[in-house]
Amino acid sequence: MYNNITEYDYERVSHIPNSNHDSFKIVSGRYTGTIVTYGEVAIQEKLDGSDPVLKFQYQIEETPLDADELKDSTEFNTYVGDILQHVLTKALEDNNFAIGDKPDGTEFTDNNSEELS
Repeated sequence: MYNNITEYDYERVSHIPNSNHDSFKIVSGRYTGTIVTYGEVAIQEKLDGSDPVLKFQYQIEETPLDADELKDSTEFNTYVGDILQHVLTKALEDNNFAIGDKPDGTEFTDNNSEELS
């Protein structure tokens, strides 16, 4: 992570009703007030053994700034990537996450998972 993101830099918001995608509002720093919704997320493993790369899609839902400038900003892309990395790390640490569909083929409706015995 390039930015020292903490849970005080963003908050989860319900921006898209009935969606499987999470939206986050940035509440501190130069992007305050910007809401992004994350789409597809993947971790790409490198064949050469170097660190894996986090790949993700996101959409800017609201911002007090120029949305077109943010979309083209490497700094902003890194920042929202760092937020996502913090969210994922925290979810893993708290054992509070879900991946994929439920065994019956329906989608998860929350982020709580149980450890298999």
